[in-house]
This record gives sequence, structure tokens and C-alpha cells, in this order.
Amino acid sequence: MNSPMGVGKFIGEYIRQSLTVLKNPKQMIPTVVLGIVWLVLALLASFGINPLPVRILSFLTFAQGGMFGGVLGAVGGILGKVVIAVFLNAAIVPIFLKKAPFSGMGGGIKVFFESLAIKSVTAISPLLGGIGAALLLYAFMNSTQSLQNSMVGIIAFIMLLQSISIQGGFLWGLVFSIANSASKGKSPSYIEVSRFISGMTLGFALGVTLSLIGLRWCAWLGTVLLIAALIFVIVTKGKKEVAAA
Repeated sequence: MNSPMGVGKFIGEYIRQSLTVLKNPKQMIPTVVLGIVWLVLALLASFGINPLPVRILSFLTFAQGGMFGGVLGAVGGILGKVVIAVFLNAAIVPIFLKKAPFSGMGGGIKVFFESLAIKSVTAISPLLGGIGAALLLYAFMNSTQSLQNSMVGIIAFIMLLQSISIQGGFLWGLVFSIANSASKGKSPSYIEVSRFISGMTLGFALGVTLSLIGLRWCAWLGTVLLIAALIFVIVTKGKKEVAAA
């Protein structure tokens, strides 16, 4: 396996590759249509037109994302809408290419449950870190943590399962790059990354569940879990150093 590149270089390379879609405008059709739907729903909301079909479509498309929570909420909502747009393209573009979207999802589910099996203390920190990171991301993208805007969490859950199944994609590479930069060149193992992303998958599911029952706990709970993950990292690292002495 090639050594992961730094975070900045990785993101730059990903953006460069993503821009190749401009060479094939047809692949942008789902995003353009989604943007039009968001615009129409925003106009309807501004006129107070909000019947049940509009509310359902608004929920499914995360149309209200970024409309609350001030500047931070707007930025988070934009990120959430990017997630929705990426998902829509991933679901529709393969159909145009006569391919099955989200193939191998069953394998992702299997790996997800396998990653949740804790057989040692070292397995705890990536899981807790993943759950905590996902809860914070969910709270960022859905600033109100409302059920109405919870679709972004559902979509993130599905996309993460897909990422686990293929052991690749943007998030997989980003985690490797961040870990590589933070550890000064020491790459994490695939099982560690798999556990972290499985933790994120579980975290988004937990975030949506909290929205369902009306509890806005994601931000503080995510912070606590990240701190707990850091403590486990320090403890396990200390034990390894003592054992090696």
C-alpha cells in the first residue's frame, strides 16, 4: 500500500479529480435538478406555502439545511447539502453508466458489525472517536438537530456503509491522511480506520435517533466521546511504552 499523502495534498488532489466532472456535463444534471428543487422549496417557504407534500420533499432533500443557526449553521447546512448532492450523484450517475449504485453494501454491513466487536482496549479509541466525530458533524450540519433536517444524518449513514464496503473513497483517504500527518508519517492500520469509520456510521445513526426522540445532545455527547477516545489513546500508548521498556 502506498504511503498516505498529507491532508492538504490529499484534499487538493481530490478537488482536482472532482473537477473532471465538468468534462461531462451530463453527470451534473442530478446536482442541477437538486439545486432547482432547493430553490423552489425556499421560495414556497418564503410565501408560507408549506403543505404536507412540500414538507416531505423538504425533508427528503434537506432543503432547510443552513437556514437556522446563524453563520455557523449556514456553513454546516452548506456542508450538509454537499453531502446530499454527492449522495444523489452516487445514486443516479451509475444508472446512466449502466452500473449498480452502492454495490457491495452488504459487505459494508458485515464489516460494520465486525468492527463493533471490541476484543482489546486498543479497539475502543477509534470507535469512540468515530462516534464522537460523527455526532459533532451531525450537530454542525443539522444545527437545530431536528428530525426535519435529519436526512443528512441518514444519508451520511448510508454513504459510510458504502465507504466501509469498498474500503475507499474520500473519507477513507481523508482519515488516512489526517492520521498520517498527526503521527508524523506513521500510517494507521486498515482495521483502525475501519473501526473509526464504523464508529462514525454508528454515530450518525445515534444522532438521527436523538433527533427522533427530541434530544439535542449531539454536540456535548460528541465532545465527551472524543475526549474519552483521546484518554484511551494516551492510556494504551503509555502501556505500550511501559511494556517496551
